Amino acid sequence: MVILLVFTFSASKAQNGYQPGYAILNDGTRISGSIILYDDAPWHNQRFIFLKDSAQLAVNPKTKAKKYKADDLKFYQVGTRAFDKVHFVDLENLQLKSLGTNDHMLERLATGRIKAHRFYSYEADTEGFAGTEEEFIEWKKKRTNALFTGFKILITKDNEGKAKNAFDTDLQPYFEDTPEVLAKYKGGGYGNEPIVVKKGLAAKMMAMAKKAAFKPQLAEAYVNAFNDYNDKNKGKN
Repeated sequence: MVILLVFTFSASKAQNGYQPGYAILNDGTRISGSIILYDDAPWHNQRFIFLKDSAQLAVNPKTKAKKYKADDLKFYQVGTRAFDKVHFVDLENLQLKSLGTNDHMLERLATGRIKAHRFYSYEADTEGFAGTEEEFIEWKKKRTNALFTGFKILITKDNEGKAKNAFDTDLQPYFEDTPEVLAKYKGGGYGNEPIVVKKGLAAKMMAMAKKAAFKPQLAEAYVNAFNDYNDKNKGKN
């Protein structure tokens, strides 16, 4: 049986329950309450939140959650996880919804002289698929996995304006003013691969393949390096 599907994506299937948190709106208003994080579809966390106001819940336990979009928010926190508004144009994945705003609520990975946030590309606004139901399920699984594994770590240093993807950036200049961090990073002391000069096309392709295969570990190493740098540079700018 062959099926043709044209579909849009929604957040309803990815809800993981409310957790204590708070949001700060653009005008500085702070609202405490319970917020949903979509760990099954983390790109939704970048676009909006649903928040149940604790003050309203105290009066009416059946109070419904209110939706706040990225345009409404300045910051929000759920448990220990903090999300900042970051301006970023994803040139690799421009979509209709991206033309309205390029502000995203991104999870904070490091703060200080070097700021780092995780960014996920979004599902397509609409897509078409032709094939069997089993083929569609497999196709959708691959698409979703590609979004999970295709995340970027966006970084800025000091008053640098445009965020850069750490995976595509030579990080050594970021650490040059703190020699102990640079030396540790170059030696692979944060869990990253030691920095060596790759000679020849085969060696460079092998390095790129290893970077893709071990991306989660590399991301953790980068964040460890950023946080160590920030700890050693507190109060400096």
